[in-house]
Amino acid sequence: MAGIIPAGIAPAISAQIGKLAGETPVNGSTMDTWQSGVAISGEAGGDLVSIGTAGEWRKIHSLLIDINGLAAGAAIDIKLFQDVNGVNRKVYEQTFNPGTDPDGVWVINGTLEIHDILRVEVESNNVADDGVAIGYTYATEDM
Repeated sequence: MAGIIPAGIAPAISAQIGKLAGETPVNGSTMDTWQSGVAISGEAGGDLVSIGTAGEWRKIHSLLIDINGLAAGAAIDIKLFQDVNGVNRKVYEQTFNPGTDPDGVWVINGTLEIHDILRVEVESNNVADDGVAIGYTYATEDM
């Protein structure tokens, strides 16, 4: 890069290129009262995972949720929340059905920029799902 890019700029470019490899994927699970509980949003269900950090930008490349352990035939609502103009808003909601839909569902399956924290909540319509662990995995990249 010497001679083509001014010396003071080369480290900044190198730092940005280094981010392209992404971060180590996160795997985990959460147990909550998915049917009888109340999540942070005030809606029914529970809080699965929060992705990102307040005040930082991230790219999220994938988010998968394992609904295999939930009651067959239940309606599982997966909800995403993000700040919009300083107010936490629901920005996504979709219903999946264990036993009918795949065991692992792609909630995010392409690159999406998030700023601050993206919260994931889950709601079930079946009380048998209270206390069941729901697994997740996601992959992010620093911006």
